[in-house]
Amino acid sequence: MSSTRIDQLVTEVQAAFDRRPTQIEPGLDVEDAALLQLRKGCRLLAGADTLRDAEYYTLVIEASFVAIERTVEFRLLERGTMDPNDLPGTHPGVYREAAAIGLFAESVAEDLADLWREHRAKTYYQDGLAAADRADTMYELASEIHEFVVGRSRQGHECICDSTD
Repeated sequence: MSSTRIDQLVTEVQAAFDRRPTQIEPGLDVEDAALLQLRKGCRLLAGADTLRDAEYYTLVIEASFVAIERTVEFRLLERGTMDPNDLPGTHPGVYREAAAIGLFAESVAEDLADLWREHRAKTYYQDGLAAADRADTMYELASEIHEFVVGRSRQGHECICDSTD
């Protein structure tokens, strides 16, 4: 593959993102920004669960971290404390905002930010070892946070991964 081919592919990908999508993932074609984040979180967890069985531990860890963020963003949007265009642009920022609305204690938000900074990076850059126990415990944490946040929802949304309404 040449640099020219990579340049061409970058241009094609940019054009694909610039166009209005025509075949949207089932269940994600919704008008409500909060519900969209909730369903993304649910989908990420469902995918992570499938990937655990296939022993793709790096992907399980990554999807679990992102599922936590999408779930917290759901709550921020649902409560009206954030606008969809103003969601935190950093991983630690999501956790800080969760603490600011009382979703988590400050110490929990700090621990989640530390977990992301220290252990996610460790999986990728330091020891490079994405292991079953790391993936399983991260998935369990993400699932528990998801259930906790959805359970505190004022609107009582159900997290239905295969919903198409």
